Amino acid sequence: MKQTLLLTFLILLASIGKTQNIDSLLAEPQTIELTISTPQPRLKETFQISLDINHLRANIFKSLAGKVQLSNDISTTDNGELTMNVNAVKKGKNEIGPLEFYLDKTKYTTNKIIFEVIDALPNTDKGIWFRKVMTSDTSFCIIVEQRIPANSKTTKKPDNSITFTTEPEYTDILKFKDGYSIDGLSGGNSHSATNFSSVTINGEDRQFMYGYSVYYFTIEDRKAKIKITKNKFQNIPDDYKFEDIVIQ
Repeated sequence: MKQTLLLTFLILLASIGKTQNIDSLLAEPQTIELTISTPQPRLKETFQISLDINHLRANIFKSLAGKVQLSNDISTTDNGELTMNVNAVKKGKNEIGPLEFYLDKTKYTTNKIIFEVIDALPNTDKGIWFRKVMTSDTSFCIIVEQRIPANSKTTKKPDNSITFTTEPEYTDILKFKDGYSIDGLSGGNSHSATNFSSVTINGEDRQFMYGYSVYYFTIEDRKAKIKITKNKFQNIPDDYKFEDIVIQ
């Protein structure tokens, strides 16, 4: 009986063709997670595409099995992700994936990401922009963008050396208050970042500090009337007119 099964298996392999061997036939397909750093990039905005590489790392180093024992602290600095910077070039609905590739005869497939690219920010060095982006029927994120005018500053030191810096009018960007809570919502991950850039306005190059924050939320009460009000935020400029963000 065992000989019959073995013969049947070998015949099956032969029928598949010379390009596929036993290892590739028995290799278990793996699905790895593909993510993007923003749920709604702007036109020409730079954002990140990331792959979860934990399983890839295990596959690459599997030949070390029996020779060393991997530490509980792997000491990685990439948070288990392979990341690439890309630019949004097409306004409207966009799709990435599913990506498909092989590593050591194991087939890897990613999920597909569908996202929307919207208009670029206006040509100004000052402003605040709020966006509510639904990420599912019960989750969304609030994106806060801010441009603060900045100027170049030259400083001469006692040793006669000169330093050049870019200094904004102020550095405290608009963001949610620490420890805030909103009835009907639970908070998730969030992140903020700042950098310097410039725009050309009427032939003049103007510098600014750019603040970008993303806050993720889950709707816990589908029947509640939920809105996010001004008192949930800090560092709102005096000349900015805040409008309540209505969730449902």
